[in-house]
Amino acid sequence: MTIASVGLYDRLQTELVDARRRRDELTLNTLSLLKSEVVRASKETDASGSIDDALVERVARKEVKRRQDAIEAYRKGGREEAARREEAEMAILRAYLPQGMSDGQVEAEVRAVIDELKPDGPKAFGAVMKAATARLAGRAEGAQVAAAARKLLAS
Repeated sequence: MTIASVGLYDRLQTELVDARRRRDELTLNTLSLLKSEVVRASKETDASGSIDDALVERVARKEVKRRQDAIEAYRKGGREEAARREEAEMAILRAYLPQGMSDGQVEAEVRAVIDELKPDGPKAFGAVMKAATARLAGRAEGAQVAAAARKLLAS
């Protein structure tokens, strides 16, 4: 059996047990939080009650974003130690996200969207962003998509 065939939630549970055995408090606490957030999200009204890889990724992405915001706040407040802890947690959580796309790959996808839509005028950006965001959902950050769209629409 390869790692790739193991579902993210199963991997999460296995890594939780492993962290507990190693007495790795940071990993244990981070993965425990991720697991409880995933379980909570699976019980929300719009969820089917089942836990799949997409749900785990969505929750992990939300938690990574939460860490990024906290790191900024801690750095502004001069709390470097707290910021470093958040960065360590973020690294653990990122293991549950698919590899991000390079700027070149995002630009190529956005260019394809622009070629399909052939937008013109001031509303072009919104239309391109809507289509590109849907196409790249889960594979690229919104800011990365917006930067590519601005660059390509300006040229």
